[in-house]
Amino acid sequence: MTQFSQSRRLLLGAGAAGLAGSGIAVSSLAASAQGLDAAASGLTPDIRDVQTQALEEGLRASARTGVPLRLAPGVYRIAEAALPDGATLTGPPGAVLLQASDAPILRAGGGRGVTIAGPTLRGEIGRDAPLLLAEGVANVRVVDATFEDAFSAAIRLEGCGGGVSGCRFVRADTAIFARDSTGLVIESNVIEDCSNNAILVWRSQKGFDGTQVLGNRIARIRADRGGSGEYGNGVNVFRAGGVIVGHNVIRDCAFSAVRNNAGDGVQILGNNCANLGEVGLFTEFDFEGCVISGNVLERAANGIVSTNFNEQGRIAVISGNIVRGLFRRPDPLTGEILYGIGLFAEADAAITGNVVEDAETAGIGLGFGPYLRDVVASNNVLRSCGIGIIVSVAEGAGHVQIASNLISGARAGAIRGLRWTEVATSDLLSPGAPTPSNITLSGNVAH
Repeated sequence: MTQFSQSRRLLLGAGAAGLAGSGIAVSSLAASAQGLDAAASGLTPDIRDVQTQALEEGLRASARTGVPLRLAPGVYRIAEAALPDGATLTGPPGAVLLQASDAPILRAGGGRGVTIAGPTLRGEIGRDAPLLLAEGVANVRVVDATFEDAFSAAIRLEGCGGGVSGCRFVRADTAIFARDSTGLVIESNVIEDCSNNAILVWRSQKGFDGTQVLGNRIARIRADRGGSGEYGNGVNVFRAGGVIVGHNVIRDCAFSAVRNNAGDGVQILGNNCANLGEVGLFTEFDFEGCVISGNVLERAANGIVSTNFNEQGRIAVISGNIVRGLFRRPDPLTGEILYGIGLFAEADAAITGNVVEDAETAGIGLGFGPYLRDVVASNNVLRSCGIGIIVSVAEGAGHVQIASNLISGARAGAIRGLRWTEVATSDLLSPGAPTPSNITLSGNVAH
């Protein structure tokens, strides 16, 4: 049982004794597990009036009594209702809070915690504000809710802990934007048809974050704003250390399934990913210590990449992954035809125990120009690739060890050295082929 499945217990109300002084008649409450009746605070479904004041009255009663405020089915037009500390808002999916201004539907600031369980929050065309905004709340719990038509982030969390669990997001710019989090879990959500990103885990300054992104289903993420990877991602980690992205199902993203930019100690584990327009699983720029393990990835421009040694990107383990179907495509910035590599690393990295099949350019790429240092590629199976392994032999390239790999059906050579983008050696596994001084070969088999 996750910590969020227990949050439903919050929906079991206190007894009538806890309602004294609430301003709502006890007889109107059905003072039981059903909670406070929102109609008692004046909320009326399916009218055109904006009902922010009535909703706030009910939420204040919830915060005072510790009893959830329960919405009846229907549509309620709301413009930036304050969620007081301790409030709980519940309702069925048919209870819809409709965004009625260029501001969040619900906004929480500070305090120990707030809970939203069950209702639908829906945006309107042109409203450039999140549907839910929480700032500095120690324990935000959003459970089993639905978020639709958000033309900004559906949920924006700034400096918050808690979690988002079991929710559904459809047609958002970004589903969840979490910055400077303090113990956040994003778990078991369904996210579909976002115009720019699904989940963003960011920090204002590089440092430890510890957010966990687990067991979500993400599909059809576009990059309507363009760019070279800022948009179009299933999960994007930026400057946030200690983040775990695990056991998600991610498909049909314009760029990456998971993209770590400058996050230290990030783990990308056991995800199932397919149909990615650029690098499937990516750790880049100023990062240290990323582990990418146990993933299944099919159909991407590049498979799994650890890069930017020129920006101090270093230390990675890429192990136990299955990567298939890597294709070449135009670079979004230069238009040059690139990509088609299964696995790639530049600095202080181990690539071991992976299976790569059908990579148009190469099964494994090691370094680019002088950006190569202390990389091991061992015990991998590479099948039906353009070249089995390409490795930099440019001036200044550091040492690599290539050992005990099985290379089957490589169309243009098993192992070849590159000087920048140009092939500079014959097949290094050919009889009598000289081995460049920065490469140690042992136990590799090609057929």
